[in-house]
Amino acid sequence: MTTGGFRSTGTKLPISVIIIARNAGATIGECLTSVQRNNPAEVIVVDGVSTDGTIAIARRFADWIYSDGGRGKAFARQLGAEKATQPYIAYVDADVTLADNALATMLAELENSDFAAISARQELGAGCHNYWGRASLRHTEYSLRRRGGEYLGMMACLLRRETVLKYGFDPDAGGRDDVVLESRLKQQGYRLGVSAAIAYHHHELNLASFARYRFFLGRLAPGYLREYGWGELRFYPPLVMLYWLGFCLARGRFWLVTYFVVNGVAQTAGMIRGFLSEKGEV
Repeated sequence: MTTGGFRSTGTKLPISVIIIARNAGATIGECLTSVQRNNPAEVIVVDGVSTDGTIAIARRFADWIYSDGGRGKAFARQLGAEKATQPYIAYVDADVTLADNALATMLAELENSDFAAISARQELGAGCHNYWGRASLRHTEYSLRRRGGEYLGMMACLLRRETVLKYGFDPDAGGRDDVVLESRLKQQGYRLGVSAAIAYHHHELNLASFARYRFFLGRLAPGYLREYGWGELRFYPPLVMLYWLGFCLARGRFWLVTYFVVNGVAQTAGMIRGFLSEKGEV
């Protein structure tokens, strides 16, 4: 499926914004409105076979709408890059709104640096400031500091189109496609940066949704270990949990203990399920 849509006039940034969406009717309208205010040359929506009003809303804003045929985010991201016409690509999640001038800020930062990609700084959207949302945001911030900002945040990021076409998203990587691309770029000596631009994440977490997502991430651990080596301790959820609990105790961040315990337990359970699934035992 390919459809045309809205295109405004005026000076445009040389950016194709690609939004991957599946049943995102509740948030994609605000997302696309914020993207439109940022004035990119092109807006592409790649739909994951939505059954709600996602496509109808997208038609009001997007220049092009494509379907990934249910083949997943990695396929959708690569499809969007192949269909894009601009030299720069911005990936923006369907539950994200960009601050005004975010794309212009990211473009200037990318052009004036040696970064291969630059990611927006995450803030919580309205209504997402509960315990799990605030704790998740702190976790992201602490992780970024520990990694020196070397991070590919697909929630909202900007890359050169030629970089995506050359190194690409691996459809066989499942939910690991962003980590695989990040690893490929680092192996080639590229640097990744974090922008001063802000993107607001409107994903409301609660205990159940947080645990489900972390369980899903844990199921990816066996694939990470096979690809990057069994000595990669960062892919063992129990060890990661112990690290963060030590961090909380050393820094007096006691309010985060519950978060990291749930995170560690859910990911450990997911990792066990992942190993068992590979052996055909579940």
